[in-house]
Amino acid sequence: MGFILKEDRENLLTEYNVLREEIMDRDYKTWVITAILIIGSLLAAFNPPIQSFNAAIISVLLVLTALVLYATSEKINNINRSRIQEVTKQLHLYKPTQIREAKIATQWWYAARRNVAYILFTILIGIYLFLIFTNIYVLATTIVVGLVAVVLREVMLSETHQNINLNGEQVY
Repeated sequence: MGFILKEDRENLLTEYNVLREEIMDRDYKTWVITAILIIGSLLAAFNPPIQSFNAAIISVLLVLTALVLYATSEKINNINRSRIQEVTKQLHLYKPTQIREAKIATQWWYAARRNVAYILFTILIGIYLFLIFTNIYVLATTIVVGLVAVVLREVMLSETHQNINLNGEQVY
């Protein structure tokens, strides 16, 4: 890649910083809203039913809303991260990516950390469906299906993950 003019470099650095800030801000707001929705779902689920209305239905809806919010925020962040990766190539900023690819992304705990929210949503949905239907098979099926979905998601992510970093080196 050729030389970058000073003005272009400053613009790219500004874009890089704005995208990083957007990701951090979106993550913070998503976790705050998710926490509020989860707490609301717990309050609704374990309050006594109102005139034969099962409040666990509201709990399921609140958790599903939190799940959709979390998943869409993750997709938007991935779009921003791909643009950040393009900007880092143009700016020749390889160290942050090398650290992530070599020391973080290859660890088992990183995959667990990345999926903890989906596992929490699965467990809560299973519990709330159990409260609605009072059938242990519904709880077990929901949790098994949710965990299989998380594993499939992780397998698909690992297959689409590039095994070569920005410098062209193999990542194991």
